[in-house]
Amino acid sequence: MIENHLEAILAHWQSRTTHAFLEGLNSACSAVKRQARGFRSVQNLIAMLYFTADKLPLPAAP
Repeated sequence: MIENHLEAILAHWQSRTTHAFLEGLNSACSAVKRQARGFRSVQNLIAMLYFTADKLPLPAAP
């Protein structure tokens, strides 16, 4: 069993990223996609993903 998953096991020690962290990030991205139904372009969705993932404040409306 370990031999079948050896590459993933070694990748964890190299990147220090856990599966739980990646699942949480995926959950946050899915929540933004659900809210993005009114976005006019993919670029707007990507911008919202960056704001959410980096916890950046939204710019003030002019």
